[in-house]
Amino acid sequence: MIRSFMPFDVVDLLVAGRTLSNKAKTRDSVGRKDARLSDLANIVGDWFNPQLRPCVWVYTDGFTLKGLASVRDRRSPHTWEINRLLVADEDRESCVKLLEHVSSAGGRLEIGRIFLRLPADSPLLRAAQEAGFQSYSTEHAYLRQKADGLGNRSQVPPASSFRRKKAEDDYRLFELYHASFPPHVRRAEGMTYKEWQSNRDRSPGQEWVLEKGGDLVAWVAAGTGRPCGQLDIVAASKDEMQSAVDYGLNFLSGCDQVCCLVREFDGVLLQLLEARGFSRVMTYTVLAKELLARVVEPYAMPAVPA
Repeated sequence: MIRSFMPFDVVDLLVAGRTLSNKAKTRDSVGRKDARLSDLANIVGDWFNPQLRPCVWVYTDGFTLKGLASVRDRRSPHTWEINRLLVADEDRESCVKLLEHVSSAGGRLEIGRIFLRLPADSPLLRAAQEAGFQSYSTEHAYLRQKADGLGNRSQVPPASSFRRKKAEDDYRLFELYHASFPPHVRRAEGMTYKEWQSNRDRSPGQEWVLEKGGDLVAWVAAGTGRPCGQLDIVAASKDEMQSAVDYGLNFLSGCDQVCCLVREFDGVLLQLLEARGFSRVMTYTVLAKELLARVVEPYAMPAVPA
């Protein structure tokens, strides 16, 4: 049976121990150490929030708790990502049932897409595919420790041409995304501006852009709200990518660790990070499931003279 989470379920989660550890990763949780007790406290906290309470489910078999799944919004309430998937690695059946239930709930609430990020070697990838999720991207988590050469803020001069991102930059940022990402990724994350706005990952923190000739040629997002700072970058060329990396690292120079999640097709960023002492620590597969069918509407076009 699948039902909404109740606070007393925490006892079963504690008894299950690491068997029911969280297998799902959101972009802003990559690089963060799993804090099981803290996450359980957050789950209970979600239950007391009327907006989040319906978005946490447990799967039980008799008196045995077999798994838990929860979702959160991305940039829009019409797009979800699975931020918790607590099931045993070998329990494919429970995983499929939980994911199908999440999809059913999303369909009733008119959610357009659901995203899921799993370790690339996870046995649960096949279960996710059975539940209708399709893999579309591979991402590598790169980590650098301060002891590995993360310098002081003064060692990397900031690029004065970067400025804080504004709301009116969004459309030109979409154009940068459209030019930088391959079609198979754009099909999953948004071919149109409206889809892209809804489906984007949450930003890890502050955002900056680099502008040249009226175009945005680089975007940097950096978060410092934890010991491990997080860096996200999109750039149009190698030179601009290098400037963006240095600018982001300068901002994060006070962090003991810096993590950057890089898509496999972004070879330039991979090389720049490795040259700056980053090491690959994990590889993830990103999956998506589209819930709302596309509706093709007829429209008029001007007649072309013969």
